[in-house]
Parts: sequence; C-alpha cells; structure tokens
Amino acid sequence: MSEKKIIVFVYLPGETVAVPAGIFSHSEKPDIGFFNYGKKFINRKNAMPLDPIALPLGQQPKEVTTNGGMYGTFRDAAPDYWGRLVIASEQKLPPEALSEMDFLLNANATRVGNLDFRNTPDDPEPLHVPPHFNQMEKILEAANKIERGDSVSHHLMHLLNQGTSLGGARPKSTVEWRNELWIAKFSARNDTLNIPRVEYATMKLARHCGIRIPELHFQSIGKSKVLLVRRFDRKRFKNSWLRNGFLSSLSLMQWDETDRLSWSYGKMADTMRRFVSIQELHEFFRRMVFNILVRNTDDHPRNHGFIFDNKTIQLSPAYDIVPSITKPGVGTTFFLSMSVGAHGREATLSNALTWAVRFGLTQGHAIKIIQELVETVSQWKDIFLSSGCPDSEIKILEPSFSKESSKVV
Repeated sequence: MSEKKIIVFVYLPGETVAVPAGIFSHSEKPDIGFFNYGKKFINRKNAMPLDPIALPLGQQPKEVTTNGGMYGTFRDAAPDYWGRLVIASEQKLPPEALSEMDFLLNANATRVGNLDFRNTPDDPEPLHVPPHFNQMEKILEAANKIERGDSVSHHLMHLLNQGTSLGGARPKSTVEWRNELWIAKFSARNDTLNIPRVEYATMKLARHCGIRIPELHFQSIGKSKVLLVRRFDRKRFKNSWLRNGFLSSLSLMQWDETDRLSWSYGKMADTMRRFVSIQELHEFFRRMVFNILVRNTDDHPRNHGFIFDNKTIQLSPAYDIVPSITKPGVGTTFFLSMSVGAHGREATLSNALTWAVRFGLTQGHAIKIIQELVETVSQWKDIFLSSGCPDSEIKILEPSFSKESSKVV
C-alpha cells in the first residue's frame, strides 16, 4: 500500500494568495485519505474549515474511505471526466493511468472552489491564466481533436488545459470575458441536439420560475455556438480573484458516488435546515419540482451545490439543468436521480407533495408553488423559441414536457 502526502492550500476570505492549511495523506488499494490541519493555520484569526462538514475546525479529523479516499471539497475541487481527459491527453496517457492525487496536483488555478493542492509548502502560486474569450475558436479546435482521439499541438493543449479543471462530463473551459470568469460550454462531437442552446433556454425558463441562476450568455464562435455561465465561486479583486468555498450536495451529505439508493431530496432538506434560511429551503423544493416538469433526470447530488466562507453556507445558484430526451409514446413514467417523496424517485408532483413538510412547507404553500411552476413551464416553447431553438429542436423536446408530469393527484 503506497502512501502519498501533499499540502492543501486555501484562499481565505478577502485574500488572493493561498496559505497552507495542512497535510493530506492518501493511500491506494484500499483508497484511504487522512487530513490534518497545521497548528499555524488553526491559530489564524480568519481560519476557516476546508470542508465545513467533513473537516470542521476544532475537531480531530477522521480518515475518509468514500469517493476514492477523498474528503468532499477535495473531490469537488478535482477535475471530473472532461478535465481528466484533457489532463491525461496533455501527458499522452490514458486517464486510468493517473491516480486521484495526480489529478489533484495537475489541475490548474481555474478549479472549482477555494482550495489548491501542492507537493510542498513552498511551491509557488499556480499561474491563473485562463484563455480569453477571443481564443475560443482555438479551444473548440483542441476540444474536437481530443474527442476524436487525434493528437493536439502543445500550444493548443496548453491553452485548453489552462481553463479545464472543472467537473462534469461535457466539453467546457473557463474563459475570461468582460473582466469576469465564465464557464464556456460547447457541443460534444456526438450531440444530436445543440445541448448548450437547450441548456441556455432551460436555465432561462428556470429563472422565470423563481430559481436563482448565474448570469448567462449564448455567443456565436464562427459556425459554432457557446454557452457562457458566469462563475459564482470567483469575484474580481484588483488584478486577481477572490474565491468562495464550494461544496456539492454529495459532499454536504457525505454520500459516496455509488450510494445511489441513499440519494434523497428529503434527506438533503433535513440537513440543509441546519445551515440555510427557510427561503432557500423553499427554493430547493422549487428546484426539485422544476426538474420533474422539465424531465431533468441528471439531477444527481453533484449537480446541486453550496458556497461557503468562514461564517455561512448558502445554496449556490442552480446549474446544469437540461431536459433528458424521450420519445413520444414510450410512456410517461420516469424517475429522477434522487428520491422525491414517499414513492421514491418517481418523478410526479403528487410524490413531491408527500415530503413538502421536510422543506418547511405546508401542503397549501407547496401546492401554490407547484401551480405557479406548472403555469410558467407550460409556456416553455415561447422561451425556447426566443432563445434561438428552431422548430426541429422544439419537436424533439416536446415529449420531455409531458402534461402527465404536471398533474397533481
């Protein structure tokens, strides 16, 4: 059993240079991780937990065996499928040849959240040089080559890698635009729909439903279209960036990615009560209902998140909401990734109502929210058309907005 130790750095509130917080030890086969805060860090007046759930200050840390031996915020800060593919491609290796620690150390300064991982306490700050939006054509060229398995020039690979340390399976990159940081999302090679455009329209629909979303833009890049989503974990400060801590719902609940039977909106709401306002709890119910109405079955716990500092934990703006495609006549029953109510993952509004009390709602209030959402979502075609979706895409998406899922029985 080999063990590797690395230094975990954190960007504290109001500061643009990270400080070492402690040592993370990780062994493989079996995957076990252990973190220990440094005394110097603990004694800082503005010290904050790296993970407010798994690694609270003032308590003896426990080893972690879930998610490859990674604490929640560590796993959230690591690249996911697309980022791993880019990192491995740059090293001319298959992704499976690299370890979890390799991916932590190789990810760049555009990673999610406020953590960084280095080999020694004296390692310098990583360069924060994401590509600019005016380089998007080159980024798209590099991404297309990676998807095809073609070789990519060192210059193009470096350009793409400087913005790609994010989670998710689809092609994306952080870019700088209008003096802010944005996640640029672009089409995958085998897409049958313009998924960035569909996501743009769905997120606009969510905003009409009273759900907080990041600032969005849908931009033309030559013959391609790119969805730009403003980063909510970054804020410009002089010539640098302030960072918010980020915690996915998977990490909030300390679930393993394989524990799908445990995933539950109700359990999340029970835990959220300890940290967020009643208004945010109500919005979380609204998001669950919206996922039912738009058939977003990719609503797994890593697609819900929180931002935190040394004082508060807040529900982040919503992200990654896209209808799943279905065919007419196949059937109207479908399931979300997490349990919705007393009837498990069954994606019906009547099922959602069974757990309304766990979201701090009376039956009457919950029904009122549902009725508002049903009315707004019924106008989805107008919003999708105004977002640039052609009639052909509307026709393909229509079965995903089945009227059956809008019934409250």
